[in-house]
Amino acid sequence: MASQESFESIVNSIGTFLSARPPYCNGTYPVSPEQLTLFFGSNGSNANRINLAKATPQDLGKLEAACQPATFGVNDENVYDESYRKAGKMDSADFASSFDVEDSDLLNIVHQGLLEGDDEKRKIKLELYKLNVYGKGSFFKAHKDTPRSETMFGSLVIAFPTPHEGGEFILRDKEHEWKVDLAKSISESSQQPCVSYVAFFSDVEHEVRMVTSGYRVTLTYNLYFSPVGIVPCPTITTLVPYERTLAESLYEIVTNDAVLPDGGYLGIGLRHMYPVEEGTDVTDFRNYLKGPDAALGRVLSALNLSWSVRVFYRDIDSREYLHSRVIDLSKWGQMCGDLVHSIMRRCGAELVEYVSISGTRKHDSYGCDSCDCSDCSKTKYPVQLAEVTGLEDNVSKVQLYVTYGNEPTVHYAYVKLCIVVDLPFPWERSINRLQVE
Repeated sequence: MASQESFESIVNSIGTFLSARPPYCNGTYPVSPEQLTLFFGSNGSNANRINLAKATPQDLGKLEAACQPATFGVNDENVYDESYRKAGKMDSADFASSFDVEDSDLLNIVHQGLLEGDDEKRKIKLELYKLNVYGKGSFFKAHKDTPRSETMFGSLVIAFPTPHEGGEFILRDKEHEWKVDLAKSISESSQQPCVSYVAFFSDVEHEVRMVTSGYRVTLTYNLYFSPVGIVPCPTITTLVPYERTLAESLYEIVTNDAVLPDGGYLGIGLRHMYPVEEGTDVTDFRNYLKGPDAALGRVLSALNLSWSVRVFYRDIDSREYLHSRVIDLSKWGQMCGDLVHSIMRRCGAELVEYVSISGTRKHDSYGCDSCDCSDCSKTKYPVQLAEVTGLEDNVSKVQLYVTYGNEPTVHYAYVKLCIVVDLPFPWERSINRLQVE
């Protein structure tokens, strides 16, 4: 058996795998001058035409003037505040671009750059969202794109070759930060004319820094997983190289008899956040995991491990729960612990005992021994839940958190989910040993 130090290193490598890959891709794409023509107009006005390959500042000023002031969403409110966002926006009904992303190879490039492994074979759907014009002094502070569906996973921003300075696109994920200079990418490209693009997972925080000169003109698209033909993660018998470290680490953990010797759950916090509404059955996200989360699911299936996506509720009056659904606990108000416990059990939550990976209690939590509710009569000893990577909880005690987005929403909000691996007694585990391609 591995030493304690080496075993901790194995466990830490899983978190490293989940956080290692940047949550975006970017580049340039060559186009013809004819593909840079934009038609625009609204409210019954005559259509205007502009070629963005050779637009003058006067042309771009006219385009900016045709836009509406860009607002942003704070929960279910549409807010106009130029101290947070200053830009022009045009809805998709009011313009038409001669550059058709779906008729080009750009969507395939984004598909391969943003998704990975077997996810590269997934069908995705593109939805044109808005045109934005950022003139001098325009910006958009840090926000996350408003989720519009459980199948929405990303956003694509395409920048036209309109000269400008500033307006860098900044992405942040926990302690990591990346800067994408769309204007610089165009000016340095050997293929002219061209557009530049950045595609990213929509739960990733991002901002547009202030434009100091010129006009930054962009199209934004929403990216969705297509529900057609979706099937559970396939069982694979070989791994591509980037999955090898993850598979080897998981294999070392689940074949170690000292890990949950009495059986239980392994809890692995997912890297990305997912759009849910109250009552959403999060087990369906098995089919909609993103990036390294999807790779984790594929590897678990390949190892012949039973797993599901769940919501983790931490420290609900010193108890922990897993649930397949999102529950807004804030509307219950101040209730005594046993009453909250009874409600959680009646709505289908599973009481768990929060332990270290070796089965040692994380804290002096109590289970159903102190509770007289009839729901607990057959479950005096809750299943042990061992944390492998951080099990973040952002839906217990409080409502789905307030977030700044590009639109208001009363339906979906981002929450952290986890994968729960059902690990039986050591002598009952049947784990596949995988080969690497």
